[in-house]
Amino acid sequence: MKIEDLDLGPSWTAKLIGNTALTPPEASEEVRELLLEAGDDEYDFRAGQCVAVSVSGPHEFGQQEHVRLYTVARTPAELGPGRFTLCVRRCSFLDPYSGERFPGIASNYLCDLDEDSELSLAGPVGLPFLIPNDPYTPLLMVGLGTGIAPFRAMLRELYEQRDWQGKVMLFHGARTGLETVYSTDVAEISERAEGFSPVSVVSPRPAWGDKEDLAGAIRSHQDEVWKLLGEPEVCVYIAGLNWVGEQFDLAMAEAAGNAETWAARKEKLQKAGRWTSLLY
Repeated sequence: MKIEDLDLGPSWTAKLIGNTALTPPEASEEVRELLLEAGDDEYDFRAGQCVAVSVSGPHEFGQQEHVRLYTVARTPAELGPGRFTLCVRRCSFLDPYSGERFPGIASNYLCDLDEDSELSLAGPVGLPFLIPNDPYTPLLMVGLGTGIAPFRAMLRELYEQRDWQGKVMLFHGARTGLETVYSTDVAEISERAEGFSPVSVVSPRPAWGDKEDLAGAIRSHQDEVWKLLGEPEVCVYIAGLNWVGEQFDLAMAEAAGNAETWAARKEKLQKAGRWTSLLY
């Protein structure tokens, strides 16, 4: 696949300014933050958007170009014109036939990249997680796994660049290296932001590596979540793998009494432009 095949517009070049480890050397997972600078300061990004990273080949399995999407973690609004960050977890995958483990192409390329290197990118792509103008608007955020990345930029904008007064509830994971990194940020913001209510979502059987129990976490805060969703101006943001959206719908159908009632409420939020999701 070529970067042009994704219909993201023309490719462009960014320079790597910094490549910093966010996890300690002894951590079970390595997560790094890459600070990038676009060649054109007019490139702008918002929380929730992605860029396509292209790694030139040839690669195994005959690929001439390897392309992956990464969510922008920190934006030019925070870092200055043309500057943004990507948070990358070093990945590997297991061949289901041979049982052999292979390093992920894009993640290892990015994690090992030297400063001053240039990257071929395209985008941004995806609906941005736009923050309402009214600082008293209540917000519900759900971000598990790599889906936590856009909320870092949002939380910094809410509490460092704007004096946010509305209720903000965030369901976030704490299992993988990337989530653990963000949990530190979430805890720091929670200590100084009065209206911010983070909920840590954990696996029901951590030793087994099961998915985080989002439905169970929402069930434990069911009344609070349902009340928040009943606020006339509430905005909802969800990011992560597709199962995150499925678990959220399951829990909210239970809270509503049945799936039909929840579907009607969700459709109302979507039609009002108060629902944004980044599920993949």
